[in-house]
Amino acid sequence: MMVKQQLIAEIEAIDNPTTLSQLFEILQLVKQNIQIQPKQNNSVMQFAGCLDDDDAQAMRTTIDNEFNKIEGEW
Repeated sequence: MMVKQQLIAEIEAIDNPTTLSQLFEILQLVKQNIQIQPKQNNSVMQFAGCLDDDDAQAMRTTIDNEFNKIEGEW
């Protein structure tokens, strides 16, 4: 599960309106301290964050095993 999905799930589980209000205020403070860039419609970037850590590590391992070998004579 991506961090964004985890945050959404955690927020949806909160029933206390006061807690939600406090969380919203904290988010507003955090947003003041970061530069939020407009969402880019980049065909590659649409896939950013779609792999969980285990899948990404499996992909890295496969790439390393298949492409970091020199076959034949150089």
